[in-house]
Amino acid sequence: MYLYTARRLRNFENIYQPPFLKGLQYYYSVFFALVLIPFSYFPPIIPKIIWALLLAFWLYRVWQLSMAYFTITILSEKAKKYWTILAFFLIVRFIMYNFPMLQLTIFLLWATLESLRLFREDKFIKGGILLGLAINIKLLPALFLPYLLYRKELRGFFITILTFIVLLYLPGLFLGIKFNQYLLSEWWQIINPSNSEHTIETDLSAHSLTSLIPVYITNAPGQLPIKRNFLDLSYNNTLLVLNISRIFFVLLTLVFLRTLPFKKNVSVLKDYWEYTYLFICTPLLFPHQQKYAYIYLFSAIIYLLYYFIVHFQFQKSKEIYFPLGIFILASLFFTPIIGSDIIGRYFYDVLQHFRILTIATILLIPVLLMCPPSKVELLTKNQ
Repeated sequence: MYLYTARRLRNFENIYQPPFLKGLQYYYSVFFALVLIPFSYFPPIIPKIIWALLLAFWLYRVWQLSMAYFTITILSEKAKKYWTILAFFLIVRFIMYNFPMLQLTIFLLWATLESLRLFREDKFIKGGILLGLAINIKLLPALFLPYLLYRKELRGFFITILTFIVLLYLPGLFLGIKFNQYLLSEWWQIINPSNSEHTIETDLSAHSLTSLIPVYITNAPGQLPIKRNFLDLSYNNTLLVLNISRIFFVLLTLVFLRTLPFKKNVSVLKDYWEYTYLFICTPLLFPHQQKYAYIYLFSAIIYLLYYFIVHFQFQKSKEIYFPLGIFILASLFFTPIIGSDIIGRYFYDVLQHFRILTIATILLIPVLLMCPPSKVELLTKNQ
């Protein structure tokens, strides 16, 4: 789809309107399509192999970057193996959604974590350029911009914004200013969150608050003849409830931050805990999210597995069983066990019909709140 779009762009076509390859609409930036033009001259298999290798590298790098936030030395070799195996097992389903379709989500996840590392090391120019590039390609990492302000990462914030703006208009040097401006307006037309198609999503493959809440509070048509809604609100009231729910998740960020604005954390583990919540919120808050976007849960899975392993290794208190039980229940719906090849297409579609993936993702949030970094740091302090 990306190379097809690049070929259309080199012919000065409107890449945001049909025809689309296999009906897949292009939702990414003009700059990204422009960068891909040289690759569109190669046989498709070559850029596909290159991209698959890059995805594998970025995924490994996400794991590597994450490890820097944890005190790994206190874990036994056996615990480290369990941690690694379980973490990748719980996201293998989302990995498999990303690789065959050569999606960008793994890149966005890596670019965000890499830029945050660069900001911590005061390499704000490199970090800002990388994060600005990621946001320009697809807006999902923009959720971290308010976070940068809150944590007084002002230089990184402004470099990110500047990079984003420059990359919006840079294609004008090659495509012409008027044509680039036209494409930017066309891009905005399809990603504008106020569009009606982004307020109530009824497709089976949609997974976000936009697809979860409306189907339970309004008589939205589904692809299966199974009733879901317990209310039948008007469109305006449904939109009001949806926006209130979004505001709730945004305000809940303050519970995770737990400090006044413009103060940086002393604990790097708390940094990661905060990142984890923002990564969870990303596919929930943005409309038009598919299953492959839930690779963003990787950081939450890494953190929570570490928390539980440390507790069982050093304390084994009964209080851990309640959040662990919720985590196991939620994680069950992330695994390949509930794939259509195992449970059958009908039951798989029923799970999608009721938006179980989105609900399971939301369940991770109270688990995170019950598993703050302060508790695990207290356990590891004297080890």
